[in-house]
Amino acid sequence: MKNTTISRSEILKLYTGMLSNISPHSLSQWLKSKTRNEYVVVPRSFAASAIEYLEAEHNIEIVKEYL
Repeated sequence: MKNTTISRSEILKLYTGMLSNISPHSLSQWLKSKTRNEYVVVPRSFAASAIEYLEAEHNIEIVKEYL
């Protein structure tokens, strides 16, 4: 996995460009656009369900330190 960085000026543009709040959806779309669709935001519950499925159905053990 390559190390992707986003400049502080781009983060500041995101912060100042949102008039009230930053929604999870808008943050997700922004992140996808800044990383050429390499990174996406998904709900934690979806990630946990995917891991449970892989472990149960395919006998794959996944480290869950970030969930």
